[in-house]
Amino acid sequence: MTDTLHGGCHCGAIRYEVSGAPQETAYCHCRMCQRTTGAPVLASASFKHEKFRITKGAVKIYNSSDWGHRGFCGDCGAQIYYRDNSEDAAVDLNTACLDDPDAFPPQMHIWTDSQAAWLHITDDLPRYGDAGVYARDRFDSE
Repeated sequence: MTDTLHGGCHCGAIRYEVSGAPQETAYCHCRMCQRTTGAPVLASASFKHEKFRITKGAVKIYNSSDWGHRGFCGDCGAQIYYRDNSEDAAVDLNTACLDDPDAFPPQMHIWTDSQAAWLHITDDLPRYGDAGVYARDRFDSE
């Protein structure tokens, strides 16, 4: 996909665009995503940071860990993305904030060791229990 897609927060104060295909897409079950979204799982698509641009408003930054931050709307609270603090880190967009949330279906589940016990997802996508296993598999295949 090489088209430009658009998205934004619930109230419309933040708008963004992203171009090209994502590097990867995933369901994340980690506790940070659960707590920052209030949902048991987050669907995201990772893009090179230069492919993402805010076109309206300004995200409020929340430093959710020593290694990364989240951009969200300061008005409605919608979380737009997660990004590691390194300069060339990808932008992990919350796909539900895209105008077309079906554009990038998840291709895997990550951090499944933290998956809510009552959540039963029966797809056949690969599952990675922690980031170490996920990262090793990801980088070994490149």
